[in-house]
Amino acid sequence: MKTSRKKENNIIVFVVLISFLMIYAGNKIAMKDMDFFNQTNDLIVAKAEVTKVLTETVNEYGTILFECEILEGDNAGQIITAGQTIDADTQASIRIVEKGDVIFLGDATEYEIGADWFLYEYERFNGIVWLGVAFGILLLLFGRSKGLRTIISLTFTCATIFFVFIPAIISGYNIYVSAILVCIFITFMALLIVQGPNSKTLAAGLGCIGGLLVVSLITLGMSEILKISGLVDDDSYFLLYLDTANPINLKAIVFAAITIGATGAILDIAVDIAAALSEVHRHACKITLQQTIKSGITIGQDIVGSMANTLILAYIGSTLAMILLLLVHTGSPQDLLNSELIIVEILQALAGSIGILFTIPLTSISCGILYNRKKSGLSDTQAEE
Repeated sequence: MKTSRKKENNIIVFVVLISFLMIYAGNKIAMKDMDFFNQTNDLIVAKAEVTKVLTETVNEYGTILFECEILEGDNAGQIITAGQTIDADTQASIRIVEKGDVIFLGDATEYEIGADWFLYEYERFNGIVWLGVAFGILLLLFGRSKGLRTIISLTFTCATIFFVFIPAIISGYNIYVSAILVCIFITFMALLIVQGPNSKTLAAGLGCIGGLLVVSLITLGMSEILKISGLVDDDSYFLLYLDTANPINLKAIVFAAITIGATGAILDIAVDIAAALSEVHRHACKITLQQTIKSGITIGQDIVGSMANTLILAYIGSTLAMILLLLVHTGSPQDLLNSELIIVEILQALAGSIGILFTIPLTSISCGILYNRKKSGLSDTQAEE
């Protein structure tokens, strides 16, 4: 068993290295001559910490004045006076600056606010970093070695999306093909790193790919039937005016959003079924192909309800503010339900849920074939004991 475990760990290390090299190579191919974050924001002057709030009410310029200490650059340690501009229409929702806040200062010399600097933005990234660190520690405590593998796979997943897929879109590569390739890569990369190389991984991967294929076909077909243009919100219009050599295909963006968004849920249910059936085979003396498939479908029936709800609630939550606006300003239910934004959200939820429904039997069939195959020696599941 020790030899088998060592061999598995060596394969996982190999997968990690290959995944890193593939992401690196994909980034080089996708980036071409692009260079992100190469433009400076002339408004931002420095990072500072608020030391004292000078006024509790807005002055004649609609500004609350405060003192702050510059934290970086040539002027580090200098105490200056700055202002936070308050709009009368949004005053109730704006967080008023307080002592101890870490902020970014903007150049206000061209504006009349009663100070030469203004609060450009609060510093927020450090807070989310600490939450991410806490998440990583909890993963390591509860998952141990698999927790570490999960952190690695999550890192690679984010890197694939942000450093390969998004640059590929801007560089003009086919978004449909790129989205499918990214989903396939993420699926098998995550499964191999977290679950290791075994029949359970292969069965879950095959079921997941089958479910993603169903989602992709439904999205393509319904996009034509529903006459989806991709102009679902203001962000879509902004994409049309990006200063790129290759115009963005908004319909393809909708396809990619639905496909990538469904990948996580489909992967989750495929792993759940493959893992459960693996345990059944570990402890059952005899179980046939038909019994395996039937057991997988039964397990899937218990999972699918909550998973479909998860997808629908996630999509509703992501566009809650826009839905509220539409409900208030739309003249009738017919207008609301024919809005492209609402239709795309419904399409996301339904396509993802149908993909999950197909993933259940596909994963069950894959498990039945792989777990029941005849071979000499120990099976994967026996070797894991």
